[in-house]
Amino acid sequence: MDSMVKVLEMADLPAAELASIVKQGAILRLPYLEGRLLQAREHIKSFTEQYGTTLHDLRAQGLPERAGYAMHEDFIEWEYWSDILQETEIVVKNVKALLEKLEDAGDVR
Repeated sequence: MDSMVKVLEMADLPAAELASIVKQGAILRLPYLEGRLLQAREHIKSFTEQYGTTLHDLRAQGLPERAGYAMHEDFIEWEYWSDILQETEIVVKNVKALLEKLEDAGDVR
């Protein structure tokens, strides 16, 4: 966060221009982030269907004794996509909130 503040301080731009740049960047980035959410949800759904359980339950119970190499690999990947989902949900929420604030602040082009 500190580095972002420094970048904004170095940007010798009028506030309206800086707001416009931020808004346009957010608008361009949002579809990528939403696609990433969809991708994470699809992976998680696939693992949930494949193993007939949720990652939460699997973490609580632990991997079965009979779990082979493939299940261990899937578990690691499942956790990865779960982390991506959680992180990206927060980012999407915050980008949308930023866009709303910029809209409320006035006509930014």
